[in-house]
Amino acid sequence: MINQFANSFVGRSNEYKENFRKLPRERAAQVVNRVRDKCTTEEVWKSVKRFIPILDWLPNYDWKGSFFSDMSGGLSMAVLAVPQGIALAGIAGVEPVYGLYTSIFPAFLYMFFGNSKYTALGGFAILSLMTKQAINKVTVLSATKYNCTHLINETALLFNETDYIDLVEFNESLLHDNFTNIKQVVTEEWTPGYKEAKPIHIATTIMFISGLLHILMGIFRLDFLSSYCSEQIMSGFVVGGSVHVLFAQIPDAIGVQLSSETGMFYLYGRLFDIIESINDIHIPTLVTSLCSITFLLFSQYILHPWLANIFDFPIPYELILVIVGITATNFADLSTHHSIKVVGNIPTDFPPPALPRFDLIPSIFVDSCMIAFVSVVVHLTVVIIAKQRYHYNFENWRELYSLGFVGVFSSLFPVFPVTSVFARSVVGTAVRNSTQMTVCFSSLALLTVVLYIGPALKYLPKCVLASMVIVSLISCFRKVCEATKLWPTFKCDLLIFVMSMVLTICLEMSTGLLFSAVFAGFTVFVRDQLPRHHILAKSDDTRDYKETSKKDLAYVEGNVCVLRFDGPLIFASVEKFSKVVRSSIKMWEKRDANTIITDKMGFKWRVRGLRAMLVIDCSGFNYVDHLGLNTLKRIYKDLEGEGVVTKFAAPKVQLAKVFQKSDFYNHIPREAVFDNVRVAVHICERQFAAYNKGNVNQK
Repeated sequence: MINQFANSFVGRSNEYKENFRKLPRERAAQVVNRVRDKCTTEEVWKSVKRFIPILDWLPNYDWKGSFFSDMSGGLSMAVLAVPQGIALAGIAGVEPVYGLYTSIFPAFLYMFFGNSKYTALGGFAILSLMTKQAINKVTVLSATKYNCTHLINETALLFNETDYIDLVEFNESLLHDNFTNIKQVVTEEWTPGYKEAKPIHIATTIMFISGLLHILMGIFRLDFLSSYCSEQIMSGFVVGGSVHVLFAQIPDAIGVQLSSETGMFYLYGRLFDIIESINDIHIPTLVTSLCSITFLLFSQYILHPWLANIFDFPIPYELILVIVGITATNFADLSTHHSIKVVGNIPTDFPPPALPRFDLIPSIFVDSCMIAFVSVVVHLTVVIIAKQRYHYNFENWRELYSLGFVGVFSSLFPVFPVTSVFARSVVGTAVRNSTQMTVCFSSLALLTVVLYIGPALKYLPKCVLASMVIVSLISCFRKVCEATKLWPTFKCDLLIFVMSMVLTICLEMSTGLLFSAVFAGFTVFVRDQLPRHHILAKSDDTRDYKETSKKDLAYVEGNVCVLRFDGPLIFASVEKFSKVVRSSIKMWEKRDANTIITDKMGFKWRVRGLRAMLVIDCSGFNYVDHLGLNTLKRIYKDLEGEGVVTKFAAPKVQLAKVFQKSDFYNHIPREAVFDNVRVAVHICERQFAAYNKGNVNQK
């Protein structure tokens, strides 16, 4: 029998070995077959079209129905993009022509890689200012040329020894009168730091890093990270960032020159500098700025509502102001006679592609991460709004790839970071039957402006551009009025908005956004540690159990107290849960319906009430950790020992699995756990009735 068992064991072991050997082969075969199925021409073409959506929609483009609509929308977008691009270039601290390039290349590339039909990429004032702050940080680290005088021994040159003489060696040679062969040589050298770091080089490198980060976020499906920056965080950040943009435009609007400052709390220094330079205000520049602001406010808030009913296309008030400003400056020669600063010469050459400055990556990586995150949050917000408005759907993480490809390929040209601009997207879709081809016509129109009309823009006053930016910030400051509506109901959300705005204003914008997200997470943690609890009562209409107030609790009849704890039962909340259970039982036993009786004469007497029977509604536990589970077991044991019948009802699926896998049922009988509250209360009432009946029979 032993031999038979040994033979069977050996046979089974050999079988297991063969199966184990076959298993990797079978897995490899499955992998090969799967790869072979995915590598067919049809599947590869589908994958390519997912990453380059233009290959899908362009062959089906309706040339007859959408061509003229796209042309009209594209020209309207180009008209608005010309002054906005130049103004955003000034905010970013780069040459004006680069603002026009930024309006061309990213938007044109998004036509190839973008999934959103009604979204247009462009500059964003807050992103431009964040880019300028990063540029200023690198500029401080940039190397500069200087002339350095060295001492060299001419005799050593004969032996190909060209090392410079140390100063101590030179002094010793003077002591020994051996200085006839010493010669002074002046060389051009650099200070430690980055060499020739132009602002646009830094901006394109930021664009490149942001593109790589967007692609990585798309690979790991990290689009959910944008949800951690709630609407209140981003609204407060936009308002705070608008304050930074406002202070950046005030010097150009009043005609004073201020030093560029960076770092935390730099806004205070900028405010003091503006106050000190009040006596240096350039009156002609200030008057031009006030006239420009008045014209824009009058046209947008008084004239536009009236003309909107007459014209089907948006009227470019900014472009009209630009034309008037250029004409007045050119013919009246304001830049010479009144010293009004103008944009200056704009090159008309097409920019050749060039690689970013990879040596700048270590110094701008952190700022690039924050810029990439802000651009993703703003872009996804606009995309979601567009999807809801125009009723089409796709996965949000695909837009991360779109932004990434646009960022990487756009960094070959002189551009600065971009994101979706809702106002520009609305202009592009204002015409019916418009498609992604709208961006193509807009880019061609802007390219024509750069190549042929660019020289005329050199007479554009900088104060006019500053006025346009200041007026555009009004829509951002309106978010303060929208946030005040949160006060009656959502006070915590209002607090998050205020803290996000204050932190962004007081600190640097990137740091302010980071601290705002941390503060919002802290409020979530605090709210989890302060969960609410409710005593439930049976509804007369639906026969279900609903929340009851303390005022109505006195009139609730019955002997079963149903308690629901809304929040996670974790290490930080178990103490509060234990107190809530004790206080709820005490409150239930002392209520008037349990302690006041009426005799035959109609007199009311307060007596000692009956012991409560407790049903804990577990549907309020969204998570229970090990300490929370032990707390449930401890409370059950303590209350049962005190004569309080305790039941658990309506555990969620995950909590029910925890009950099964742990030792919960070793301490608490399965009969004490029910699927719903109604059954648990019914069992308690039957148990209470049987207990009273036994007492009556005993008496």
